[in-house]
Amino acid sequence: MDKDLVSDEEIYKLNYIEEYLKSFLSDFPVFQNFVIGLKSDSDMDYDNLYELMKKNWDKRIKDEDFFLDKNIFYIKEDFFLLPQENVTMRKNLRYMPLMLHSHQFIEINYVLKSAGSFMITRSEKLKLNDGDIILCPPKFEHCFQANNDNSIILDFFIRVTTFDSVFFQLLNKNSYLSVTFLNAIYNTEGSYILWHCENDNELCAIILESYKEWLERPKYNEQMIEANVLRFFILLMREHENEAVFSVPQVNSTDSMFNTFYNYMHLHCQTVTLSTLAGQFGYSERQVIRILKKQSGKGFSELLQDIRMNRAIQLLKNPAVSVSQVAHNLGYTNLAYFHKIFLKTFTFTPEAFRERMLKKGEKQ
Repeated sequence: MDKDLVSDEEIYKLNYIEEYLKSFLSDFPVFQNFVIGLKSDSDMDYDNLYELMKKNWDKRIKDEDFFLDKNIFYIKEDFFLLPQENVTMRKNLRYMPLMLHSHQFIEINYVLKSAGSFMITRSEKLKLNDGDIILCPPKFEHCFQANNDNSIILDFFIRVTTFDSVFFQLLNKNSYLSVTFLNAIYNTEGSYILWHCENDNELCAIILESYKEWLERPKYNEQMIEANVLRFFILLMREHENEAVFSVPQVNSTDSMFNTFYNYMHLHCQTVTLSTLAGQFGYSERQVIRILKKQSGKGFSELLQDIRMNRAIQLLKNPAVSVSQVAHNLGYTNLAYFHKIFLKTFTFTPEAFRERMLKKGEKQ
């Protein structure tokens, strides 16, 4: 660990919330391994644990408001990010009871020290190693089991709108890592990406530098953390492009070849053609059309249009990305044609949709 960045004491010292959580798990050891949220009727479990933790907190810590929101299984961006922040940094809370949750933002976890930690999802309990990097997209249900003083997981939190406006252009390239990122971010089912980067000292230094910025809050710390995230992504693309492991297929079909075709179309929606799709996997165009039609009832062009329109809806939610830029990002060189297809698909224009989203945001 680079002593010039963050000291061991700063990294390993439990804060007052972690001290509370450690004592809570000691008093209620059932929550050390019981995962709330695995059952479909877990709302009562969430509510009961929340009330128990709050009651216990109020007894022990009288001068501070309880640190959790009532809605602890879905975390909105503003819970962690200040209104002016696009990106922020946190240390993952140790000794947190195991509550599957999802969130509105993009989360990048860096496992500085595992010390026997796990990431838990609905389908697996994944043992973490030093140097692991995990991308947890919006709507992805997960939690971390880190019941050890020596477990250190540092987190970037990124607004989705910031990702669209700042990082999308960097990642909108036909490389394995870039399309993997985009698949995770825009996959409505939620999935994670994992990299094993234990020996990458440069990535570790960026994480520690960002954490130091967050701790000390010097002038322009928000801009520095945002710049560090960009460096972080670039280094991942440069050094670990072919090492990403990601979960959950994009579509739900028993035909593996259809899944492969559909995922490729989703990831390369800006440039893919029937010819390039067929050539990529050694099929004839006629064979590709037959497989797509059999599984979806739609041909290549219709499926591609669906993919592009679904992505357009996501991008238009960010007012910082112009309508013409949205069209370009999706592979439409003719803006008028993009308007025509969007209007035909949704019965309103891209501008009308954006205005509707802005008004909705003002009411919330």
